[in-house]
Amino acid sequence: MNLTSLDEDKLEVISERLISVDCHVSTREEALKYLITQVKQENYVDDGDRFFQAVMEREKEASTAIGDLIAIPHGKTDVVKRPFVAFLRSDQAFRWSDASTEAAQLIFLIGVPKESESKLHLKIISELSKKLLDEAFKEKLMTYTNPKEIYALLNAINV
Repeated sequence: MNLTSLDEDKLEVISERLISVDCHVSTREEALKYLITQVKQENYVDDGDRFFQAVMEREKEASTAIGDLIAIPHGKTDVVKRPFVAFLRSDQAFRWSDASTEAAQLIFLIGVPKESESKLHLKIISELSKKLLDEAFKEKLMTYTNPKEIYALLNAINV
């Protein structure tokens, strides 16, 4: 099963409208606010500010920058209407947080409803992380300019 059709709700988890390439952001907060604006416009979250706060609370526990210019911030909260993965590639690498020396350029924002009984966000993170070990996959994420191509790549991830 891929990210577009989950047994849980048969809802689209990733959408081409949630993919942004070569965005000019230079901080974690700018990247998160950019992505959260998109997911709010696409009706994945009720309250963008509360979702931002939930993601930042998670960041306080441990940085979600995982190395190789990749960050996978995520939040599980009641303002998330349906699960999603949003992707942003910045036009430059930037330091993800003051508490870490890790830089990020490929950012995957994951949101899951709080009432979700499953460990869906953990499954998505796990499958995404496995795929990100593939150098060819990462290279395509870094070089593709068409969101349709990136959507096809991400849609191939099984959860």
